Amino acid sequence: MPLVDKADITLYYAPRTRAFRTLWLLEELGRDYRIEHVDYARGGHKRADYLKINPMGKVPAVVDQGLTIVETGAIFVHLADKYSPGELAPLTGDPKRPDYLRWLFFAAGVMEPAFCEKFFKWEIPSHRVAWGSFADMERTTIEGIAAGRPWLTGDRFTAADVFVASNLHFGMLTDLFPKDGPIAAYVGKCAERPALKRALKIEEENIAKMQT
Repeated sequence: MPLVDKADITLYYAPRTRAFRTLWLLEELGRDYRIEHVDYARGGHKRADYLKINPMGKVPAVVDQGLTIVETGAIFVHLADKYSPGELAPLTGDPKRPDYLRWLFFAAGVMEPAFCEKFFKWEIPSHRVAWGSFADMERTTIEGIAAGRPWLTGDRFTAADVFVASNLHFGMLTDLFPKDGPIAAYVGKCAERPALKRALKIEEENIAKMQT
Protein backbone atom coordinates (compact mmCIF):
# COMPACT_ATOMS: atom_id res chain seq x y z
CA MET A 1 0.00 0.00 0.00
CA PRO A 2 1.41 3.43 -0.90
CA LEU A 3 0.26 5.03 2.38
CA VAL A 4 3.53 5.42 4.34
CA ASP A 5 4.83 7.49 7.24
CA LYS A 6 7.53 9.17 5.17
CA ALA A 7 6.73 10.27 1.64
CA ASP A 8 7.22 13.24 -0.66
CA ILE A 9 3.45 13.71 -1.02
CA THR A 10 1.35 14.78 1.97
CA LEU A 11 -2.44 14.88 1.88
CA TYR A 12 -4.13 17.15 4.40
CA TYR A 13 -7.28 15.20 5.08
CA ALA A 14 -10.35 14.82 7.26
CA PRO A 15 -12.85 11.95 6.95
CA ARG A 16 -16.29 12.63 5.50
CA THR A 17 -15.03 15.61 3.52
CA ARG A 18 -14.13 16.44 -0.06
CA ALA A 19 -10.61 15.26 0.75
CA PHE A 20 -11.80 11.73 0.00
CA ARG A 21 -11.65 12.45 -3.73
CA THR A 22 -7.93 13.18 -3.51
CA LEU A 23 -7.40 10.13 -1.30
CA TRP A 24 -8.93 8.00 -4.06
CA LEU A 25 -6.78 9.69 -6.71
CA LEU A 26 -3.62 9.05 -4.70
CA GLU A 27 -4.52 5.37 -4.46
CA GLU A 28 -5.05 5.31 -8.24
CA LEU A 29 -1.61 6.88 -8.75
CA GLY A 30 0.04 4.16 -6.69
CA ARG A 31 2.73 6.47 -5.33
CA ASP A 32 3.86 6.75 -1.73
CA TYR A 33 2.01 9.41 0.22
CA ARG A 34 1.26 10.27 3.80
CA ILE A 35 -1.81 11.69 5.51
CA GLU A 36 -1.80 14.70 7.80
CA HIS A 37 -5.08 14.78 9.70
CA VAL A 38 -6.94 18.06 10.04
CA ASP A 39 -9.19 17.93 13.10
CA TYR A 40 -12.36 19.76 12.13
CA ALA A 41 -14.04 18.99 15.46
CA ARG A 42 -11.36 20.95 17.31
CA GLY A 43 -11.08 23.69 14.71
CA GLY A 44 -7.85 22.42 13.22
CA HIS A 45 -8.85 23.73 9.81
CA LYS A 46 -8.84 27.29 11.17
CA ARG A 47 -5.53 27.12 13.02
CA ALA A 48 -2.95 29.66 11.90
CA ASP A 49 -0.51 26.97 10.81
CA TYR A 50 -3.08 25.31 8.56
CA LEU A 51 -4.32 28.61 7.15
CA LYS A 52 -0.79 29.16 5.87
CA ILE A 53 -1.28 26.01 3.81
CA ASN A 54 -4.84 26.73 2.69
CA PRO A 55 -6.09 30.25 3.48
CA MET A 56 -9.68 29.03 2.93
CA GLY A 57 -9.35 26.66 5.87
CA LYS A 58 -10.62 23.74 3.80
CA VAL A 59 -9.42 20.26 2.89
CA PRO A 60 -7.94 18.82 0.83
CA ALA A 61 -4.55 20.37 0.46
CA VAL A 62 -1.52 18.57 -0.92
CA VAL A 63 2.15 19.27 -0.44
CA ASP A 64 4.17 17.58 -3.17
CA GLN A 65 7.93 17.75 -2.66
CA GLY A 66 7.56 21.06 -0.86
CA LEU A 67 5.06 22.53 -3.35
CA THR A 68 1.63 23.31 -1.88
CA ILE A 69 -1.47 22.83 -4.04
CA VAL A 70 -5.04 23.57 -2.94
CA GLU A 71 -8.42 23.27 -4.68
CA THR A 72 -9.34 19.79 -5.86
CA GLY A 73 -9.25 20.56 -9.56
CA ALA A 74 -5.77 22.05 -9.32
CA ILE A 75 -4.59 19.10 -7.20
CA PHE A 76 -5.92 16.62 -9.75
CA VAL A 77 -4.34 18.37 -12.73
CA HIS A 78 -0.99 18.66 -10.96
CA LEU A 79 -0.78 15.11 -9.62
CA ALA A 80 -2.16 13.33 -12.67
CA ASP A 81 0.02 15.30 -15.11
CA LYS A 82 3.14 14.75 -13.02
CA TYR A 83 2.70 11.14 -11.94
CA SER A 84 0.43 9.54 -14.55
CA PRO A 85 0.98 11.29 -17.90
CA GLY A 86 -0.79 9.51 -20.71
CA GLU A 87 -2.72 7.34 -18.26
CA LEU A 88 -4.82 9.15 -15.63
CA ALA A 89 -4.08 12.39 -17.52
CA PRO A 90 -4.23 12.54 -21.32
CA LEU A 91 -1.15 14.26 -22.67
CA THR A 92 -1.17 17.76 -24.08
CA GLY A 93 -1.85 17.26 -27.79
CA ASP A 94 -3.98 14.16 -27.18
CA PRO A 95 -7.44 14.75 -28.72
CA LYS A 96 -8.93 13.57 -25.42
CA ARG A 97 -7.17 16.28 -23.41
CA PRO A 98 -9.79 19.05 -23.93
CA ASP A 99 -12.66 16.78 -22.90
CA TYR A 100 -10.64 15.57 -19.90
CA LEU A 101 -10.08 19.14 -18.70
CA ARG A 102 -13.70 19.99 -19.39
CA TRP A 103 -14.93 17.25 -17.06
CA LEU A 104 -12.49 18.20 -14.29
CA PHE A 105 -13.69 21.79 -14.33
CA PHE A 106 -17.30 20.71 -14.82
CA ALA A 107 -17.07 18.66 -11.60
CA ALA A 108 -15.91 21.66 -9.58
CA GLY A 109 -17.57 24.58 -11.33
CA VAL A 110 -20.92 23.12 -12.38
CA MET A 111 -21.72 20.02 -10.35
CA GLU A 112 -20.98 21.41 -6.89
CA PRO A 113 -23.05 24.63 -7.16
CA ALA A 114 -25.83 22.71 -8.90
CA PHE A 115 -25.92 20.32 -5.95
CA CYS A 116 -26.25 23.31 -3.62
CA GLU A 117 -29.09 24.64 -5.74
CA LYS A 118 -30.96 21.41 -5.17
CA PHE A 119 -30.07 21.09 -1.48
CA PHE A 120 -31.00 24.62 -0.52
CA LYS A 121 -33.87 25.02 -2.99
CA TRP A 122 -32.35 28.07 -4.61
CA GLU A 123 -34.58 29.68 -7.20
CA ILE A 124 -32.20 31.33 -9.64
CA PRO A 125 -32.75 31.93 -13.38
CA SER A 126 -30.48 29.44 -15.13
CA HIS A 127 -29.21 32.04 -17.59
CA ARG A 128 -27.86 34.15 -14.73
CA VAL A 129 -25.53 31.57 -13.19
CA ALA A 130 -22.53 29.78 -14.63
CA TRP A 131 -23.78 26.27 -13.73
CA GLY A 132 -27.12 26.73 -15.49
CA SER A 133 -29.38 24.57 -13.36
CA PHE A 134 -29.42 21.24 -11.59
CA ALA A 135 -31.48 19.82 -14.45
CA ASP A 136 -28.94 21.04 -17.02
CA MET A 137 -26.09 19.54 -14.98
CA GLU A 138 -27.86 16.21 -14.57
CA ARG A 139 -28.73 15.96 -18.27
CA THR A 140 -25.19 16.84 -19.35
CA THR A 141 -23.70 14.34 -16.92
CA ILE A 142 -25.94 11.53 -18.11
CA GLU A 143 -25.09 12.32 -21.72
CA GLY A 144 -21.39 12.14 -20.83
CA ILE A 145 -21.48 8.81 -19.02
CA ALA A 146 -23.91 7.17 -21.43
CA ALA A 147 -22.14 8.13 -24.65
CA GLY A 148 -21.29 4.57 -25.66
CA ARG A 149 -17.78 4.58 -24.21
CA PRO A 150 -16.49 2.97 -21.00
CA TRP A 151 -15.31 6.20 -19.34
CA LEU A 152 -15.85 9.92 -19.65
CA THR A 153 -13.16 10.56 -22.23
CA GLY A 154 -13.09 7.19 -23.96
CA ASP A 155 -11.71 3.75 -23.24
CA ARG A 156 -9.31 4.90 -20.51
CA PHE A 157 -10.22 5.73 -16.92
CA THR A 158 -8.81 9.16 -15.98
CA ALA A 159 -8.62 11.53 -13.04
CA ALA A 160 -11.76 13.17 -14.41
CA ASP A 161 -13.67 9.97 -13.66
CA VAL A 162 -12.43 10.10 -10.06
CA PHE A 163 -13.74 13.64 -9.60
CA VAL A 164 -17.07 13.17 -11.36
CA ALA A 165 -17.81 9.75 -9.87
CA SER A 166 -17.02 11.00 -6.35
CA ASN A 167 -19.55 13.80 -6.81
CA LEU A 168 -22.16 11.44 -8.21
CA HIS A 169 -21.67 8.98 -5.37
CA PHE A 170 -22.27 11.77 -2.87
CA GLY A 171 -25.33 12.80 -4.85
CA MET A 172 -26.73 9.28 -4.65
CA LEU A 173 -26.08 9.09 -0.91
CA THR A 174 -28.06 12.30 -0.42
CA ASP A 175 -30.89 11.27 -2.77
CA LEU A 176 -30.10 13.81 -5.45
CA PHE A 177 -30.00 10.99 -7.99
CA PRO A 178 -31.99 7.74 -8.27
CA LYS A 179 -30.54 4.45 -7.10
CA ASP A 180 -30.86 2.99 -10.59
CA GLY A 181 -30.29 4.24 -14.11
CA PRO A 182 -27.13 5.47 -15.91
CA ILE A 183 -25.68 7.42 -13.00
CA ALA A 184 -26.02 4.46 -10.62
CA ALA A 185 -24.52 2.15 -13.23
CA TYR A 186 -21.51 4.42 -13.74
CA VAL A 187 -20.93 4.83 -10.00
CA GLY A 188 -21.24 1.07 -9.57
CA LYS A 189 -18.62 0.48 -12.26
CA CYS A 190 -16.23 2.87 -10.51
CA ALA A 191 -16.90 1.11 -7.19
CA GLU A 192 -15.22 -2.02 -8.58
CA ARG A 193 -11.87 -0.29 -8.91
CA PRO A 194 -9.32 -1.66 -6.41
CA ALA A 195 -7.97 1.83 -5.69
CA LEU A 196 -11.41 3.04 -4.64
CA LYS A 197 -11.87 0.03 -2.39
CA ARG A 198 -8.54 0.79 -0.71
CA ALA A 199 -9.47 4.45 -0.27
CA LEU A 200 -12.83 3.50 1.24
CA LYS A 201 -11.07 1.19 3.70
CA ILE A 202 -8.78 4.04 4.78
CA GLU A 203 -11.78 6.34 5.10
CA GLU A 204 -13.69 3.82 7.21
CA GLU A 205 -10.69 3.32 9.50
CA ASN A 206 -10.38 7.05 10.03
CA ILE A 207 -14.08 7.46 10.71
CA ALA A 208 -13.80 4.74 13.36
CA LYS A 209 -10.85 6.55 14.98
CA MET A 210 -12.77 9.81 14.91
CA GLN A 211 -15.76 8.23 16.66
CA THR A 212 -13.60 6.84 19.47
